[in-house]
Amino acid sequence: MNVRMSRDDKREDYSKVVSRRKFVTLAGATGAVALAGCSGGGGGDDTDTEGDGGSDGGSDGGSDGGMDGGDGGAEDVDTYFLGTQTNYPATEYQWNPLVGWFIPHDQFGIFAQWTQYQIGTDTFVPHLIEEWEHGDGNVTLSVRDDFTWGNSGDSITAEDLAFQLRVDEAANTTLWEFIDSVEASGEYELTINYPSETSEDVVNYALFDGTLADRPPSNWEGTNWEEEPAGVSVAEPDSSGPVHMTDHTDQYSQTEPRDGLDDVADHPLASNYNWNGYRVEHRDGNQAAHSSFIAGEVDGQHSLFVPPNVLDQFPDSVEQFRIPGGFGMGLWFDQDHDIWGQRKARQALMWSINREAVIANVSPSSKVHHPAQTGLTAGSVENWFSSMNPDGFNAYARDDDRAEQLLSDIGEDKSSVGTVRITFPSGWSDWATACQAIVDQLNDAGFDAEADSRSSGPGGYANSDDWMIAADQHTLGGSPRMALPYFSLDYILRNRLRNTEEHFTGYLNDSSTVTVDGNEVDVMSSLNELVNASDRSAQEELVRELAMVVNKDVPVGVIMEKYEQSFIDTNRFDIPDESDHFLTYWPMWWLPKVSESLDGYDSNGLMKANGN
Repeated sequence: MNVRMSRDDKREDYSKVVSRRKFVTLAGATGAVALAGCSGGGGGDDTDTEGDGGSDGGSDGGSDGGMDGGDGGAEDVDTYFLGTQTNYPATEYQWNPLVGWFIPHDQFGIFAQWTQYQIGTDTFVPHLIEEWEHGDGNVTLSVRDDFTWGNSGDSITAEDLAFQLRVDEAANTTLWEFIDSVEASGEYELTINYPSETSEDVVNYALFDGTLADRPPSNWEGTNWEEEPAGVSVAEPDSSGPVHMTDHTDQYSQTEPRDGLDDVADHPLASNYNWNGYRVEHRDGNQAAHSSFIAGEVDGQHSLFVPPNVLDQFPDSVEQFRIPGGFGMGLWFDQDHDIWGQRKARQALMWSINREAVIANVSPSSKVHHPAQTGLTAGSVENWFSSMNPDGFNAYARDDDRAEQLLSDIGEDKSSVGTVRITFPSGWSDWATACQAIVDQLNDAGFDAEADSRSSGPGGYANSDDWMIAADQHTLGGSPRMALPYFSLDYILRNRLRNTEEHFTGYLNDSSTVTVDGNEVDVMSSLNELVNASDRSAQEELVRELAMVVNKDVPVGVIMEKYEQSFIDTNRFDIPDESDHFLTYWPMWWLPKVSESLDGYDSNGLMKANGN
């Protein structure tokens, strides 16, 4: 069992993998520039069986490296890449991305990425969008002129992408909090206008937040998209990427390269695939998928929680990509509760938990510990604070005396607070394990703690009034924009995922002013200032101020962040020894699209069938 792009399992090396920030000039067919983050700029689905839940190259990683799994050079291999997924049968797939669930991961092959976010380099790699340039209150995007829609063969134009963004506007997506209008300023040129004071970084991360060309006008015109975009029924996907859906049953979905398919237009990247396509089979739960890997029956899965004892049973040819997920499990507090609505009670609870021991109970190789919670993702903390445990922040750990003193300060003790009920989804195995470990620790610390497992995910209980402390994601899963501090802090402090009108826990609904260490912080004003801050020193001051609110006021207790575990068996498919493209959503779908080549192969693409 091999692990890619994570040199070892030491937690202290995490930031070396994920927090490098740089501007990268991309040469080749696209000649594009990838803008990095603020350096001077699939989560939490309710039926997931684990809690914590897609050009020309951009990097020099891997194109001249060796290959695993075969001698290389095989062309036109008569085989399918056999994948697995554990979410739902293929006949339940939804192709309207605004539905929010039942969206298959086949989408990352079927649809063209506008750009692809490389987590390790904090870089947006051009793909359908070749390059972009900011002006005074606008950004102009250049669209590739050789990508087409599969069903019609029509070129994918700037107007098509403008239409997609207008649908997003009707759906009140995050991007439209920061932009004013979109227009096709040329057949392959898209102009997006935004307030001139808005940070370019904020626009970039909101615009390229895993965006796919997944709204073909032919599927949407004549529908009620302006009034009810999530209600539009899309029977079959119309591909913008190099593979097209050709079959699906209850048991599998099948996609094939757009090269000579009947009634489907060819695609310029289809020649990157030297195999028949993908067949993704449904497995009834993680254990069934584990068994398929152990038996050598399958070639990969985009994301699968696999504990260490099971990983040890996987064949050596199976490569694991530990992809920083940027999210994980937190404990949210009902702010209207007599006890847990008080800061010192929330702090006392956090001083009663050994979070490292919780992670050890779950899977230390797939989770990340935040010594001091800041509201930033693990990959971005050191870029802003130079440490996962910055000076002045509370590094919550088990300290019974401190917990007792905090409770005493508010006239309570561990018995007077009553039963401490921890609500969590029973079907999310790692979250369930973590919450049970927390309950055990709290009881050991002298509380009367109780596990409250629910059959639904957090969406089924978060907006109800029958919980006091509940497990939910502390930041948004599968979202590249969480790498920019504004978005992760905004998610925690304004959380609109569960309630579009106000914070679902009641946090700051009455007043947005919080006093931390004697300093008054108007959280909403500071967030708004951060949207417009362009000077690095001003950004750092605001990020620290808001991070201190997350740390000291404890709207959520950050328990663990996750690595997505993604897998490719290299017995039948060759991939590079190293590549920055490994840390993307998702390698099995993205690697073939990359306009870099493996040694021994004539065509582009960083994944090839080897004929074994």
